[in-house]
Amino acid sequence: MSDEEVLLQSPLLYRVLRERDGALSIEVVVGGIVQFEVRVRLNAEETESFHKEGRAFADRMAQAIMANPPFGGRSVKLSAP
Repeated sequence: MSDEEVLLQSPLLYRVLRERDGALSIEVVVGGIVQFEVRVRLNAEETESFHKEGRAFADRMAQAIMANPPFGGRSVKLSAP
């Protein structure tokens, strides 16, 4: 069982989670032929934007991560095929 709460699950292959410590993160499925998940912890500005805009912000962030999975060195790879 995970200690994380799923706040938003999207058909765009991502989900926003509240971690045990209260921080928010986004998990995104990335890749082409080989797909894997990455997780990015939201910073304070991103967390505020998520609270204000919800799905619209999360969609934009997920698309940015899909386009550049390392996401400036902030992403952590979760799983491989």
